[in-house]
Amino acid sequence: MIGIDLGTTNSLVAIMRDGIPVVLENELGETLTPSAVAVAEDGTVLVGRAAKDRLVTAPQDGRAFFKRDLGTDGRYSFGKRKWSPVECSALILQEMKRIAESRLGQKVDSAVITVPAYFHDSQRAATAEAARIAGLKVERLLNEPTAAALAYGFKMPGDESTLLVFDLGGGTFDVTLLEVFDGVVEVKASAGESRLGGEDYTDALSAWIAREYHFVPPPAQAGKWRNQLEQVKRRLTQEERTTVQAGELSLPVSREDFRAATADLTGRLWPVVRRCLRDAGVTAKHLSNVLLVGGASRMPLIIEGIRDVLQKEPQANLDPDRVVALGAAVQQALCEGSEDVGDLVLTDVCPHTLGVMVSKQLAPGHHDPGYFEPVIDRNTTVPVSRSKNFNTLHPQQDEIKIQVYQGESRMVNENLKIGEVNIKGLRHQPNQRRPGEVDVRFTYDMNGLLEVEVTNLSSGDKANKVFQQRPGAMTEAEISAALARLAPLKLHPRDSLKNRARLERANRLFAELTGPMRAELSDFIDQFEMALSMQDRERISSSGEDLDRFMAPFFRAEEEDRDSSSSL
Repeated sequence: MIGIDLGTTNSLVAIMRDGIPVVLENELGETLTPSAVAVAEDGTVLVGRAAKDRLVTAPQDGRAFFKRDLGTDGRYSFGKRKWSPVECSALILQEMKRIAESRLGQKVDSAVITVPAYFHDSQRAATAEAARIAGLKVERLLNEPTAAALAYGFKMPGDESTLLVFDLGGGTFDVTLLEVFDGVVEVKASAGESRLGGEDYTDALSAWIAREYHFVPPPAQAGKWRNQLEQVKRRLTQEERTTVQAGELSLPVSREDFRAATADLTGRLWPVVRRCLRDAGVTAKHLSNVLLVGGASRMPLIIEGIRDVLQKEPQANLDPDRVVALGAAVQQALCEGSEDVGDLVLTDVCPHTLGVMVSKQLAPGHHDPGYFEPVIDRNTTVPVSRSKNFNTLHPQQDEIKIQVYQGESRMVNENLKIGEVNIKGLRHQPNQRRPGEVDVRFTYDMNGLLEVEVTNLSSGDKANKVFQQRPGAMTEAEISAALARLAPLKLHPRDSLKNRARLERANRLFAELTGPMRAELSDFIDQFEMALSMQDRERISSSGEDLDRFMAPFFRAEEEDRDSSSSL
């Protein structure tokens, strides 16, 4: 069993090794594998760093940020066919499985996978489907902030603290309030937005440049432009001012410019923080620590905002990019009953309110349907079982259709429908006790599985349903078809991760250079491709090293930006 942080921008795989959670490196020596999928010119499917570099030069040939579309009907067209968010996510999970098997030298068949705390029911189901396609059994879907707190609780088992986990990743934002004491990590409340993250900040910066400097890149340059803006965003974490190359122009961008460009996004963060504190019944002064999680949490405007709103200095004792994966490894050890985690105990909460649709009598003799009646409130500690009684609208009504919803709105049409349970035999009979009345019991566990049991209080008859197949879930035939489409291809030296990533990076650089430098790079690429076609491992190694030496100066600044932003 392994722990996987399936991220919007990057994904990681971690295990417990010698009693310590560690993140495993891929063949490139990197712990962060870009959550990107692309198709090369020869039809080979690329995953990770090679795919990300491919998207810089050919953005139409792949996709990133598909995690945000999990649980929807989204489709992407590239590589001469259509892809779903589930299939793209499955390829990333498959890559995490492959990295782990390569490093561990043994088969991996199950995983703890982290998800944003505010992922709703169908998004969690889509994540589980992606894992199944990737050949992994999901032992636990673990909320990302809870995973971070688990890593914190494992590292500092003696601490007694009230901890706010501020998790701003590439695509999602979560806030979780926890208490850590005597080896117990107890979640008190969670709040968040499933479509707010660092990628939105990049979009906002691009929109600001378009308004301020009237520059919009041509479609063919969209991938390169976005990659450049990512570097600008990282540099502004370290510097007050920088520049962005827009065609022939070098445009100045300051940290204050970035703050102004993203003010609306940042403004959406703080009501979520306050809602989490309110649900937990605490104020900012009760907090012992604010723990940063997610790469976007490093931005100075975020750190300054936390200081202003919470009057706390945020902490990054554990690397914000890796702490969720480390927590997934701790949860993996808990699932296996490992002695490595000792007496560590985790409690979690239900992130969304669960309830049913009811009709209300707002005027005599007239009932209006479509109202949401909560049965389990959000941030109730799980596992939990709660019930409420309901009546038929009319004595001759024989059947009730219990429609189950998830959400926070008073009206069900603004919430997510999970499913329904029908029960019959409710028509009033002479001398009947409690005619037309049913008891509706919801039971919710730490895996996010909901059982709804409906009891006819007159006859004792029951109807129940466990909601594992969520709305939008793939059918068995669809899963089988996806498995067939994503069946692994034969490995060839050209298709090894290191060689493929090297080639895509070279192709990316070729598109950026001109003149003699481009011609020289072309010669190095030709030599490398010739060695690959001959399957001569010695020539592959030597020509690949020559190619790396030529490219190193061009990518050094980008890698330094990435490294500096990884060590807050």
